[in-house]
Amino acid sequence: MISVIIPALNEEATILDCLESLAAQNIPRETYEIIVVDGGSSDLTRERAATVADRVISQKRTGIGGARGDGAEAANGDILVFTDADTRHPPAWLETIQEVLTTGGYDVCTGPVRFYNPTFCSCLIWGWRQYYLLLHPFGFYWLIGSNFAVKKDAYVRAGGHRDISILEDYDLSVRLFDAHAECIYDHRIAVLTSARRMKGTLGYAELYLSGYYHYYVTGRAEGLLNYPHSGTIALQRSAFFDDLKLALKKINNAWVKVIGYG
Repeated sequence: MISVIIPALNEEATILDCLESLAAQNIPRETYEIIVVDGGSSDLTRERAATVADRVISQKRTGIGGARGDGAEAANGDILVFTDADTRHPPAWLETIQEVLTTGGYDVCTGPVRFYNPTFCSCLIWGWRQYYLLLHPFGFYWLIGSNFAVKKDAYVRAGGHRDISILEDYDLSVRLFDAHAECIYDHRIAVLTSARRMKGTLGYAELYLSGYYHYYVTGRAEGLLNYPHSGTIALQRSAFFDDLKLALKKINNAWVKVIGYG
């Protein structure tokens, strides 16, 4: 069985489009389940999700990563598929994932994430994400949370999602790589997602700068849990620029490790 896991928080405006695209997949409906993990919505997200999803469960762990992890723990399938509540899926999406992971010999698969309502910022981000493809020959695949699938045994072997919200997909990608999971990027496994949160290029850059800062320098999980407010990064430590140099050095060492494995 395939388990599709969707974290959601106050997504009443988008959740039905997402779920209806999943309910209209080419494979028989009884071969996959849809699990929505609600993070405590105050709108009609739960009620609307319940009309299509097999289960709507309450989030227990913290962060987006925690929500995805809750869904994985509740899943009955041996293939875990992760997506987002504002994402739409073509009819052959699950069929292709099933084919790749059951007959292709891979543990993980992913594909393009495009935007159905592009903004200037989202176009820049889409272009920036193309550099991810340069890492594929070395065996590293940066998985984007709205579009990837993994065999449950490989997911467990890698330790699953951590309870963080920033870089939770990158973190899992690193650990799947370290666990020597076999991954493939397939252009047929494509989704359309919303660019509604991508309205400021500088703000998006600050988000990732903060994420890398905590991921490679402070190691503080709480720093990867809450999205930063403008100006907070420079105030976190007086030696910020020294820390930034250290972070860049550690990022560089990480990519050297990837290339060495490749």
